[in-house]
Order: sequence, then C-alpha cells, then structure tokens
Amino acid sequence: MSNESLSPQELRVWHAFRLMGLDVLSRVDRDLAATAGLSGSEFGVLSRLAGKSEMRQQVLAESMGWDKSRLSHQLTRMQHRGMIERREADKRTVIVVLTGQGRKMLEAAIPVHAASVRRNLLSRLSAEQTATLVRMSNLLGEDDEFANG
Repeated sequence: MSNESLSPQELRVWHAFRLMGLDVLSRVDRDLAATAGLSGSEFGVLSRLAGKSEMRQQVLAESMGWDKSRLSHQLTRMQHRGMIERREADKRTVIVVLTGQGRKMLEAAIPVHAASVRRNLLSRLSAEQTATLVRMSNLLGEDDEFANG
C-alpha cells in the first residue's frame, strides 16, 4: 500500500462514494424523523430487535458496527422514550429488550422507511445499476450478510 496522497481522480472517487451514501442516508433519516418520530439510529436498533425481541447488548453493538459507548448512549435515550429495556443477565451481560411501545413505533416506521428507500435510492437506479451496486457492495463490504438473501 502506498503512503502517497490520493490523486485527484482517487479523491473524486472517494468523495463521490461518501457523498452518495451520506445523501441517501440523510434523506431516509429525515423521512423517518418527520413521519415516524424516529431517528435512523433508533430505527436501526429497533429493526434488529424486532425478530427476536431481545438481544445481547454486545451482539447488538457488533451488528450495528458501533462501539459499546456509542450504543450505550443510544440505548439510554431509547430507554427514556420507552422503546427498549435493559436487563442484566449476569455481571458481564446486558440483554436489550424491545418493549411494546418500541414495537408499535417500529411497525409505524417500517412503511415510512420502505417508501423512503424506494424513493431516495431504488427508484433512481436502473436494474443494471442496482445489480452493479450490489456487486460493488459484495466486493467492498467486510461482512457479506445480505449477499445471499
């Protein structure tokens, strides 16, 4: 790997990649906040809990790609809003539990999220561009969680 600065072309690719992701994410986050009253981070936590209703805090942090501190602060805010509860399983394990209120908020947000993703990403791409984006994600992504499903 070279220690040299990025070339102008490499910088254009890097900035295009970052701006594309930030733009789509911020549009979806705005729609969630305005229509469902959830931040994108809250939606991410709730959607991960939805299938199981509870999850070890460390596993949740790993699935979000967050460090323990960031998740802990997020969960504190969500707990104050009644979306989740935290329970000690033992001295080293905390279980995050989806509450009835959290489930209701998630259920209201799911169609908002889906419509926003369709409007701000999927409808703007051709079938070929979508396939290319998935291939790029599989190539560049560290965790190939969505490649086979």
